[in-house]
Amino acid sequence: MKRWLASDPRWYFPAMSDQMSVEAALREAITRRAEALRTRDIATLTELFADDFTYVNSQGALLTKQAYLDFIEHGPLRFDQQTTDELAIRVHGNTAVVTCLVHDTGTWQGEPFDAVFRSTQTYVLREDAWLYVAGQTTALE
Repeated sequence: MKRWLASDPRWYFPAMSDQMSVEAALREAITRRAEALRTRDIATLTELFADDFTYVNSQGALLTKQAYLDFIEHGPLRFDQQTTDELAIRVHGNTAVVTCLVHDTGTWQGEPFDAVFRSTQTYVLREDAWLYVAGQTTALE
């Protein structure tokens, strides 16, 4: 448990201060993931994803960590950019649930695409790092 000096304004609201640092760490993880997808940086994605990571894509396919990484590295999808809006972070102990809109641009099988998705991402704090453990994406039309 953190202890604050009475002169420190966080003494009155320690949970809010902790929440702000957790949200900053999660926002950083989300930003790093988006950049790693764009550059196909498999080492960074491997670091950010839990070993038991699972993902349900917008077509309903369930991917393991290895299947997801293989798809990003060798598949027909190339990201030019990924941005998030309407980011909402809810923290429950060592677990965080993130909901957001994801705007992707890039190419699919060589053809340009521009799409928006609703995404739910679950993170777990393990060994002082927020790891992405599960995700689900729904295409918006």
